[in-house]
Amino acid sequence: MSLANELAKPQPQAELVFTRAPDGRTYISHQRVGYPFHITRPFYLDAVPEGMLTLYLQSVSGGIYRGEALALSLEAEAGALAQVTTQSATIVHRMKSGGTARQDMTIRADAGALLEYLPDPLILFPGAQFESTLRVVVEPSATVILCDAFTQHDSDAAGGRFARLAADTRIERPDGTLLAFDRYDIDGEVGEAHLDGAAGTYPAHGTLMVVHTGCPAADMASVLRNALGECNGIYAGASTLPQESGAWVRILAEDGLALRAAIKASWAAARLKVSGAEPAKRPK
Repeated sequence: MSLANELAKPQPQAELVFTRAPDGRTYISHQRVGYPFHITRPFYLDAVPEGMLTLYLQSVSGGIYRGEALALSLEAEAGALAQVTTQSATIVHRMKSGGTARQDMTIRADAGALLEYLPDPLILFPGAQFESTLRVVVEPSATVILCDAFTQHDSDAAGGRFARLAADTRIERPDGTLLAFDRYDIDGEVGEAHLDGAAGTYPAHGTLMVVHTGCPAADMASVLRNALGECNGIYAGASTLPQESGAWVRILAEDGLALRAAIKASWAAARLKVSGAEPAKRPK
């Protein structure tokens, strides 16, 4: 790519790099955060893994609006340990005249790093259209745990549904080798899943992926499956990712509370398997 084209590319509104200090504590070595994003100070909530940083990424705009093009970049350098989450769910507002919004994100994890990206679910309002891409570049000895979740809300109680949600997730090695690719493109009717032989609907959906080669992929899938088995109000499954690169779960839930509980249980089980310790309690 030419220098002119590179300079013409829009810069991420949020760009964060995490580095491990000589004393073992992870810190933010580079940050550039602009509207609509804001970050809290780093928290150190976990005794194990020691020195792990937790950061809350906030939005000051009240949600995602028609025409917005958001971009984020997270990087964990060698040995860094970091979790990025959000303070609450993000509303994707109504979009008139066929308008849409999008978000493009890149996550990089260098050798020996652990990087978790665990945002709260999107709440899709009637007429909302949202597209997202997520590119994950991970070294073989690094671990990335990420989730992608949404539910829909009819604020007028008039039977409205979101118009479109399209998402691409690509996981690859630094040399470009593709490990896994997940894509869906749905509307509100598909988003409110009806299952044959099951009563009710499942309007809340979530995915959690654990990119990790420190144990057999089947073992990680079993850990996730057992965690989901303890959850209520969901229809879910766990399986391995291609090329022994880890495991993932897909969750359909009766409501947002059941979805959050299932994602939390899956994440906690994965963290225990990866680090040998359960995560500490979070403020939210």
